[in-house]
Amino acid sequence: MSFRFRMRSPLSAVIIIVILFVTLSLGIRPDQAPAASAADCVSIGTPKPALSYTYQQSDSAGGASEFTDRWEEFTETSSRLLTSKSSPKGPGVIISLNRHRVVDDVLILDSSTQTGTDAGRQVDNSTSFQPGVVADPAYRACVGRTWPIPSVMATNESAQGRFSAATPAGTLTIKAIRESVTVPAGRFDTVHYTQVTGQSVDEYWKSTEHGVTVKRTHTMPGGVVVTA
Repeated sequence: MSFRFRMRSPLSAVIIIVILFVTLSLGIRPDQAPAASAADCVSIGTPKPALSYTYQQSDSAGGASEFTDRWEEFTETSSRLLTSKSSPKGPGVIISLNRHRVVDDVLILDSSTQTGTDAGRQVDNSTSFQPGVVADPAYRACVGRTWPIPSVMATNESAQGRFSAATPAGTLTIKAIRESVTVPAGRFDTVHYTQVTGQSVDEYWKSTEHGVTVKRTHTMPGGVVVTA
């Protein structure tokens, strides 16, 4: 069964994991979270292994491409994502294995490993985060929730060597929890949230039923990437 979305955002080996799962350690304990009534919150589904999600992407410089994601597994502690992409340099298939945990309604990514090929180039690298990076809202979202995003250390290992760098600090904020969004794949009820880190602003609309992003904008000093 195929499920198509049209999306516009860049895809690259290690960086895409940091962007899509986005960065950083949660600086708030669950008992510090503001109280929210049931009417102020919604449940978020998880990606369905039987479905493939096809995305078209473009940027303000005129670039365009297409890739397909299929979540082969998604649990409270790990996930396995298969990404396939075609390009003039050749097809690519990347498998991403992620280790994560859920804390205070957000997914915290501890490590991510990518293997496969991208445009004919071999991909084999892993990234670990200390103490962990906030990916996005998990299983439940409450309107108005905001989390600080402190900087953490990201360490990448590949054939090119091993290097570490601090991630930029920022904020994760839920803007709306029942926002209707229409994209080429159809109309979806979504959780609308933003991640502001350093000089980048990422805005997401995640389907509450499917647990995947159906729309995204990525704004940075060099331009804008729109997902629709």
